[in-house]
Amino acid sequence: MLTAPELLEFLPQTDCGQCGMTCADFAGLLLARDLSPADCPVLHEPEYAGFIEALEELLATAPAAGRGMAIDPARCIGCGICVAMCEHHLAQVPEARAGRGPGLGDRVIFRVVNGQVVVVNQELCVRLLQAAEKCSKCAEHCPTEAITLR
Repeated sequence: MLTAPELLEFLPQTDCGQCGMTCADFAGLLLARDLSPADCPVLHEPEYAGFIEALEELLATAPAAGRGMAIDPARCIGCGICVAMCEHHLAQVPEARAGRGPGLGDRVIFRVVNGQVVVVNQELCVRLLQAAEKCSKCAEHCPTEAITLR
């Protein structure tokens, strides 16, 4: 099964922010099929020739994730309540436990990007752990019911 770290190997890994996020977060969005490789401005530079095609080939041969969550961009208002309520964030991100948003270097499930919440590292969600209690706090607290859990 294809993972975000495997996709990250084909990204610039400069965390330049031109796309509004880190390369790791971008890889998570590629995996979720919320972005395409061509959405990375740096991959269009000559030194990264062939990277877009390599990523597209990897993504074409890997099935899309069947479990997890989806966020309806038409309903999401970017409030960030899901970011604040996420069990992973509360357990693993000190800034989240303090009531602040995660930093760019934090490995998180959700991020607010350009006024919309996006799933960037779905593989971290406790819902995907076989023995885990099925958390649904993100969806339960979403005021617009934009999050669908599968």
